Amino acid sequence: MGREQMSIEGRDDALAALRSALRSSAPRGRLLIVRGDAGIGKTRLLDAAGRRWRARGTRVAQVRGRSRAAAETGIDRYGIGAVVDALRQDFDRFGDCGLVDGISALERFRPRQAGEPAARFPAVAAELNWVFGRISSRGPVAVLVDDVLDIADPVPLLQAARRPGCLVVASIQPDDALTPASAELLGLADEVIDLGPLADEHIAALAGDDLDESVHTALRAALGPLYGNPGTVLATVEALRDRGRLVADGDRLRLDDQASICLPYDHDLLLRARRLGGLGPRLLATTAWLGAFGIDDLPAVADALGEDVAECGRTVDRLVENGLLVGDVRGRLSCLCPALAVSAVAEERAAVQRLAGPAAEFPKPVLLRETGGSPLAAAPAQSPSAAQPWSATESRIVEMIGMGLTNRRIGSALGLSEKTVESQLTRLFAKTGCRSRVELVAAANSTGSLRGAALRGRSAA
Repeated sequence: MGREQMSIEGRDDALAALRSALRSSAPRGRLLIVRGDAGIGKTRLLDAAGRRWRARGTRVAQVRGRSRAAAETGIDRYGIGAVVDALRQDFDRFGDCGLVDGISALERFRPRQAGEPAARFPAVAAELNWVFGRISSRGPVAVLVDDVLDIADPVPLLQAARRPGCLVVASIQPDDALTPASAELLGLADEVIDLGPLADEHIAALAGDDLDESVHTALRAALGPLYGNPGTVLATVEALRDRGRLVADGDRLRLDDQASICLPYDHDLLLRARRLGGLGPRLLATTAWLGAFGIDDLPAVADALGEDVAECGRTVDRLVENGLLVGDVRGRLSCLCPALAVSAVAEERAAVQRLAGPAAEFPKPVLLRETGGSPLAAAPAQSPSAAQPWSATESRIVEMIGMGLTNRRIGSALGLSEKTVESQLTRLFAKTGCRSRVELVAAANSTGSLRGAALRGRSAA
């Protein structure tokens, strides 16, 4: 029971929305999209909802997404194999022997190898409609599809399940919203549930009650805006435990004396960097080593790496699009958080050593300057009050947040786009360790940043 409670920590509102949707799904069906970053808890939410519904007698078909690469090569374009596996797993709960015929029919449409042509759409749609119509004829049914866009063309499956009155819940990542397939799904959805970062108390409960508060302080500083992501925090804490970096101090565990915390090797952000090819991780490590760099520095960076400057520019754009690099109003780019910077440098030692060579035409990097020489000792844990000084623009933005203004109104007042204001806030979250607008205002007040901004504004006038 404790394990189930742990898996849904801080998601009571989302579970309540799912329960309400199930009650209102019949007779026309309902499609809900659960949207959130990798590791934010989408799978756990769907698993917890499925367990609760089964315990109350609702039949649940839990469809697991397949490899997107496999889907794009023509294998299981419509998710047939995933549906068949789900129906077989829960066959006893559906209590319908006639369902065997539908499963057998779908099995015939299941491609077996790459290059095999996908089944014709009308035939697939007809069998899916028959199967879900049969399932829903005996009472409420919830169809849960995790990572739905791992299926190349999921719409026939979702529509077939919703049409006879099932509640369909499908999960996607926010960056999936940039694709035509996800845009179509969002257009079809009756409701979208966005999973945001968890509050500190929920993160602490998930991580375990044996951690000293100083560990969470270090994690907040190292992970920045990722600290509210339960998957990231749990994986990072597990990695610290495995490496023996959590040491006993009475009945609590504290962090050892090493300064840096890195992301787990298989973290989603590091996987995104690797998928960009060899240049992506090298440019990420370069940014981490330098602390930050501007577009004017790109020719020197490309020359030091022995790469084409135009290709470096395109890769930098992709690093920004994937959320690995964030920019400020001055156009300077930096890693999303210190833990990402440490990981990037650790994975690309050769690139960093090349940059650090005597022929490199760079000023002494920020990370090296702050840590006494070793890029792997970068990003020591800091509290928000110990963060580097804020610019006048940053302070003015936070001052307006304290006045209750939205990002759009702040942008209008300062002559900035709404997206620029959002990027600036992301930068501030990473720099201060704060995770909310309220925390930013409190941190600014505690450091005198807002008072400094006001004085600078009067001097300029």
